[in-house]
Amino acid sequence: MKKLKDWDEFFNPLYIPLVIAVPIEIRLLYVVQDREWTAVELTSFIIAALFLIFSGIVEMGSEEAKQHFFGHFYLGSAVLFGILGFIFY
Repeated sequence: MKKLKDWDEFFNPLYIPLVIAVPIEIRLLYVVQDREWTAVELTSFIIAALFLIFSGIVEMGSEEAKQHFFGHFYLGSAVLFGILGFIFY
């Protein structure tokens, strides 16, 4: 029962966008390089980018340096993926 109370020791919510949104964006950019975007792919791309933007803004509101770094990383990767998505679209 003690493990359930201290869940943040082995699972840090700071890394959720890093393991969910970033691989989705990379995979979608890799898949659509030589063909047109479908509606599902474009919607998934936009939702993942919005998730990165939201996560970056939330992390920037914290006072810790680690969370500021990840906030900048999430916002920068959302901008980078947005630019690459616009190029490939």
